[in-house]
Amino acid sequence: MNKIMLSVINMITGLFVVISSILGYGFSGIGEGSTNDFRVLIWLLVWVVGLVLQFKLKTRVLGLIITFIPVIYFLYLYISAVMM
Repeated sequence: MNKIMLSVINMITGLFVVISSILGYGFSGIGEGSTNDFRVLIWLLVWVVGLVLQFKLKTRVLGLIITFIPVIYFLYLYISAVMM
């Protein structure tokens, strides 16, 4: 895969996961007496692990797949919220 295309994909998915994780963390503490849920930030960590795996040529495909797992999860959440 072209390095420029890979960088563009990583920037777009990275921004999407970071913004979604921060919004999820912020919205999880809105309820009265509730605290923020740190488990939402794990998806950001999963994305970072996938990004690090992309730096080696042998694990590039696995890293690309791992970076898309949080993206698919957040897209599923957004689509299911819209359908309600």
